[in-house]
Amino acid sequence: MIKRAAEIDNILLSLNLSIDAHYKWLVKMFRCVVSGDITQPEIIHVNSYCMCEFGQWLNNHPARENDETGYLYQIDKAHIEMHISGRILLSAIVEKRWLPEHFEHFQDTLLAFTAAVTDYKIYLLNIRSNMDILTGLPGRRLLDESFDRQLIEASPGNLYLLLLDIDRFKSVNDTYGHLVGDVVLRSLASNLSAWTREDETAYRYGGEEFIIIIKAQTDEMACQAGMRICDLIARHSIHYPDGEINITVTGGVTRAQPGEPLDVVLGRSDQAMYEGKQTGRNRCMFMDKQQKITRITRREPDHSLFTKQAAG
Repeated sequence: MIKRAAEIDNILLSLNLSIDAHYKWLVKMFRCVVSGDITQPEIIHVNSYCMCEFGQWLNNHPARENDETGYLYQIDKAHIEMHISGRILLSAIVEKRWLPEHFEHFQDTLLAFTAAVTDYKIYLLNIRSNMDILTGLPGRRLLDESFDRQLIEASPGNLYLLLLDIDRFKSVNDTYGHLVGDVVLRSLASNLSAWTREDETAYRYGGEEFIIIIKAQTDEMACQAGMRICDLIARHSIHYPDGEINITVTGGVTRAQPGEPLDVVLGRSDQAMYEGKQTGRNRCMFMDKQQKITRITRREPDHSLFTKQAAG
């Protein structure tokens, strides 16, 4: 999953530059026709599509999810065909053996390339429109729309939901003002984006609540991830123009069972998180499928990750 609005903006910029780069490529082809010189490798080489800047960008731009893979595959395919068709047309013109079909095919490949790029841009803009404006993280609607697919794609592993709520956030707003409160939310979002790993995605769910979707093989691995994130938040100060603020969060982790809707999974995480709030805050709780809530503690050698007594 694309984690930040800035990532989408960078990709969209690269796509726009790709179109510009191929306008320049067309001009180079015209020059080759006029001069009769078809020795430039970025035009005539059999692998010219790998030599252009956009081809290199494609090779270094891995897809982040299955939907994105399909768009990038179509762009890559159209890009290769466009370069091959252009090379064939150029050779035919210079050697005075061109046919109308050469031009028609080249036109078709140009249109196919721009269509593939446009489809990908529309896909990205749809995601971008569902990003949270304040924090730049994926928002609630994006999680609502993608959760069922994420749950299916997590197999044969497991999908976990970590609900985070900033402790005493109202007092931050009351003491420092809402502008500083916004700084806290933006900074926490930025930190979560940096601290989450490849198999973790952060969302702004609303207010002072954030959600981390975690892909893990076991309950213990998911709880380790939840504890790691909560600890990082507690250990890092948030800077604002007049100083810095230290915040803590209370988290609730639960595993999503196959076929469960988001609201059911979120309900368990919320219960676990609420139990953490009631028993002291600044902690991470886990609710299993039997709805037993336990407090997650730092794992020591040869010790369980959980406290021995259930919190509720």
